[in-house]
Amino acid sequence: MTEPSTRLMTGPHAGEHAPRLVSARKPLLHTRSASGDTRMPLPYTNGWFAVCFSHEVRPGALITVPFMGQDLVVYRTASGLLRVIEPYCPHLGAHLGHGGTIDGEHLTCAFHGLVFGPDGACVRACPGQTPPRTALTSRYAKEANGVVMVWRHSEDIPPEWDFPSLDLDDRIYPQYGQRELDGYGDAVGENSVDMIHFGSLHGLTEAAMTHEMEQHTLTVSISARWKGKRLNMRLTNFGLGHTRAENEMPEFGLRVTTLVYATPIAPLRWTFRWIDIPSVARFDGWPSPARKLAYRVLNPMAHRWLISFSSEDMPFWRTRAFLKRPALMAGDRSIAAFRRWSAQFYPATPPGDADTEPVLRASAER
Repeated sequence: MTEPSTRLMTGPHAGEHAPRLVSARKPLLHTRSASGDTRMPLPYTNGWFAVCFSHEVRPGALITVPFMGQDLVVYRTASGLLRVIEPYCPHLGAHLGHGGTIDGEHLTCAFHGLVFGPDGACVRACPGQTPPRTALTSRYAKEANGVVMVWRHSEDIPPEWDFPSLDLDDRIYPQYGQRELDGYGDAVGENSVDMIHFGSLHGLTEAAMTHEMEQHTLTVSISARWKGKRLNMRLTNFGLGHTRAENEMPEFGLRVTTLVYATPIAPLRWTFRWIDIPSVARFDGWPSPARKLAYRVLNPMAHRWLISFSSEDMPFWRTRAFLKRPALMAGDRSIAAFRRWSAQFYPATPPGDADTEPVLRASAER
């Protein structure tokens, strides 16, 4: 940032005292007379994004989910095979989410009765007709950690990277949450590196933060106090669609793993999903019935506390604007780093379309 220039005060307005230095820099004032929301939608980003929880798609179920300006159809066959497809039948374009049914391992279109096998190929047509040589359009999908994830890339290429699966078999009574919000889908990721807001909004004190970046992963480590108690946080961002938060309060032997998923579904509209998985060291040695009972009581309480924590952010997520050139402060270095890292997930700006360039370079270089 340019330092303010200075000049000497002399002459009749200088008074009887020695010359003094005053700032000649004019204040940065802005005035506007136009109307309309100045927030601009950002392009949909590339990477892995959640479309639903696994438990929402039981064997034999078929659901329609919103995803980045379109619908997707998610279904599970009787044997448990999960598939995510484009919603339109390749025959005459019927939406398979409207009346489509699962019979064993097959999906049937309600409009003309075409039947598609577990690999998506058309295997049967209505009586008297030969099935056309066609197939459903599949999406790259992965089911992990209790969530159905879909790969998205603006250049229509297969997955370039992956995210880890956790062993959750021994976790008892995980708690699920979901909300649709206005605003930008990258709010969760940028929130995870916003050091200043942890103090001003959430009341953390004695906070210290470090971050490390490795290709498609950005990890933030925070040590702080919350209401006088030590709190350690490790937030790992896998692209812009998934954040794993590991929160620990050592004095209570409490550890909560929260899996967070942010999925854009329309311009300035996104779905916020999360799974809370508490763990208490003193419970681990208890007999199974007592341990299950303890977690049945504890987990909803921990879930409500975590909701209250993130609910403090939600009004800002819903209403904030994305600024290409934010007026960053010294404590915002991690945000500049986040924006440099996150630029890789945005599609390249088409030639002649510089005004829609989403991110960053100006703000990240500050």
